[in-house]
Amino acid sequence: MKHAKLCRTATRMRMPLLFTGALLAATSMYGQSAPFLSPHTFEVGGFVGSSYGLDEFRVMGGGNVTYGINRYILPYAEFSYFPGLPREVSGSFPRTNETFTAKFTVPISDFHAGVHIRFPIHESRIVPYAVFGLGGLHTYGRTVDAEYTLPGGGRGTLQIPVDSSTDFAVNWGGGLRFYTTQRFGLRLEAKAYKPTGNYTNIFGKIEGGFFFQFR
Repeated sequence: MKHAKLCRTATRMRMPLLFTGALLAATSMYGQSAPFLSPHTFEVGGFVGSSYGLDEFRVMGGGNVTYGINRYILPYAEFSYFPGLPREVSGSFPRTNETFTAKFTVPISDFHAGVHIRFPIHESRIVPYAVFGLGGLHTYGRTVDAEYTLPGGGRGTLQIPVDSSTDFAVNWGGGLRFYTTQRFGLRLEAKAYKPTGNYTNIFGKIEGGFFFQFR
């Protein structure tokens, strides 16, 4: 009887030790299974998505590179190409002085730098993040066909010259990273832009893409 009681007591004493050991092992395994959050890593990737603004969605694309300072902070540089963003101008006809409002689209390149702030979730390969950036929107010079409307309701088409320009813009948003392996992952992001100069209306983009990680 005494021997049986001693065995049961020893078993009860081993249970917390075994649980603690299992917990430490699981923590160690998690640390080994999440090297994608290691500091001093580069990520290079591409993306495709849709821009949205004044009138409708349009396909866009681009690429970026990030550098992980630590598990949370990733400075980045990015380039995007928007095939057509809406623009609106007002004017008057020289002969009649009748005013009009013309709408058209122009291609724009976005180049900016900023920071991704990651929010790691324990034992998850899905990592939410916030993003903030500063940069420029470059307009390509060209002549475009614009549809105009008159105060009285009349409509027509005229050609408008668009000068080449680069305007400052701020952007912000958030997204999700899914690290499928130690080297490869997928990304989904939504971002809004607040431009200055020729483009004062807020517009945005929704994109999905991939990235490779290097050390």
